[in-house]
Amino acid sequence: MAVIDAAREALDLSKLQLPPSPPVTQLECEDYTDAEGESALRILAVIDESTDLEQVTGHDVGELKYAIRQSLRRHGINLFPYIFLAKPSELEEEDDGD
Repeated sequence: MAVIDAAREALDLSKLQLPPSPPVTQLECEDYTDAEGESALRILAVIDESTDLEQVTGHDVGELKYAIRQSLRRHGINLFPYIFLAKPSELEEEDDGD
């Protein structure tokens, strides 16, 4: 199985135990090459649009990233995951700017 396929399986929301905050509605994963030319993963965690970001703490985000990294490791994936969070509206803004 290709690494990206294994990563997508590791990030299946129906099987992944994520903390309640911030609420993640979707996880996207793609191959990525970091600034030093090393293979890595780029993971986008799409959070619920109604999330009040003022109520999301750094600890919450750290716990989310930890859960994602742990699941990847359990699935034998050792590539570094660059994890980004965004609301759907923020992604639409990016698309409009292209």
